[in-house]
Amino acid sequence: MTGFDDLITRDGGGLVDYARISGITLQAWSPFQKAFQDGVFPGSPDYPVLNAELDRLGGKYQVTPTAIAVARTTRHPAVMQVVPGTTKSQRIVDASAGSDILLTRSECYGLIQAAGHNVP
Repeated sequence: MTGFDDLITRDGGGLVDYARISGITLQAWSPFQKAFQDGVFPGSPDYPVLNAELDRLGGKYQVTPTAIAVARTTRHPAVMQVVPGTTKSQRIVDASAGSDILLTRSECYGLIQAAGHNVP
């Protein structure tokens, strides 16, 4: 993995690891947002590979891509809660369905790769 940008830790100096080790629950605020006031990534043409994987898993579990994104976040070993940060009631309904899904590790790593990251 030498030379890959994925080797850089961008979690606030070990905050995620500290929370995981210490049993502290983290909150993911507006985790679907692409950039400030730039919309959400589920369904965006800017992320075709990621959205194809979200669609595939959504079909498998019979939920929306937003639910799969929530399932991935809540499956993280650091134990995270999702705060959707939306004013759209349907997105809240879709997101809540993700809390009932337990993605496999393979599916989680597949989403990481689909988002453009390297997995060892």
